[in-house]
Amino acid sequence: MPHYAFAVEFDGRGFQGTQYQPGLRTLQEVLGQALTTISGSRTVVRLSSRLDADVSAVLLPGGVHLDRVWQPRILGMALASELPRDVVARRVALVADSWNAKRDAVEKTYLYRILLRGVRPVLDAHALWVRRMDHPERLQELAQLLVGHTNLSGFACQRGDGSDHADPTRFYRAADWTCSRVGDDLLWSFRITGTGFLYKQIRGLVGAMVHVAQGRATMDDFVNCLHSGWGAPRFANMAPGTGLVLEQVRYEPEPAWEIM
Repeated sequence: MPHYAFAVEFDGRGFQGTQYQPGLRTLQEVLGQALTTISGSRTVVRLSSRLDADVSAVLLPGGVHLDRVWQPRILGMALASELPRDVVARRVALVADSWNAKRDAVEKTYLYRILLRGVRPVLDAHALWVRRMDHPERLQELAQLLVGHTNLSGFACQRGDGSDHADPTRFYRAADWTCSRVGDDLLWSFRITGTGFLYKQIRGLVGAMVHVAQGRATMDDFVNCLHSGWGAPRFANMAPGTGLVLEQVRYEPEPAWEIM
């Protein structure tokens, strides 16, 4: 059976996460239904990342075995005709049978967006809206504390399975905040690139950093959480999923992608 890699763009607001859950609309279910229709036989889709409800992606890779050989571009076009409006395949490639979207990933980049303005946004729903940020200079200072081989479990949640007992330390190559003006508003963007991420870790980090930047907590509160691991006291709310986007998953070597 030929093995295909694909990468999809999707709006997470219409999904109850990526992982299949009986009776709920998830990305894995929607992709599986589309590929089953195209191939004429039941397919099992495996994704590189497990994303929560409301979390979106620019390029989320996955893999699937099909009963017949497809030209990657033709498969991508067939997928586009079967998928709903809030998800589309952007890349397709024929890969080795041993290729695994999750295991073979070497690095991931996530983006979290915050819109600073006095009143709630109507058009830009893919961002966390905040009215005030008294100490924005603290955001980059906090981000720089994350770079390197770091245990960030103090900002994450446990899944309640065997993964909670694994080493939570990961390597984070970069973590940065940038600010741009969009009309009358300020858009703050947090990007972090690393070898792996814990459950709800980025949302916990963003919630904590914003809390400090708003003057509701201190830098020392953040550092204490950073050094306390799973036992850290939570001092800020978890940022909502709507502001989080998976931007890129990198492989070495990359599949021979056909860009749609």
